[in-house]
Amino acid sequence: MSQIEAQYNEFTNAITQTVSNVDVNLLVKMMYLERKLPDAPPMVELVVDYNSGTNMQNKSEAIRAKYGFPMNVGEHGLTLVGQMGVPLVEEISKDRDIHFISGKATPASY
Repeated sequence: MSQIEAQYNEFTNAITQTVSNVDVNLLVKMMYLERKLPDAPPMVELVVDYNSGTNMQNKSEAIRAKYGFPMNVGEHGLTLVGQMGVPLVEEISKDRDIHFISGKATPASY
């Protein structure tokens, strides 16, 4: 393994220790896009999987009221779509009922 690969592994491990319930690759992609195109946050499709037994209706209403994102409600999670940055994903991830957050990020339209 090269020195750069080892540094990358250390970097991603540090992120996982900070935000353990979010896909590291999603966060890295978002950070890349935030720096490459600083005038507009990335367009993100965020898939939020909740622990079983979580009331999805309450969660969707709370997220819609606080953040205003359009979303699809599934049996075990929510899919939110909109422009968002890493700090927002980190804030959302603090909900103890969340099992894992994944998704994809693309450049936003200007």
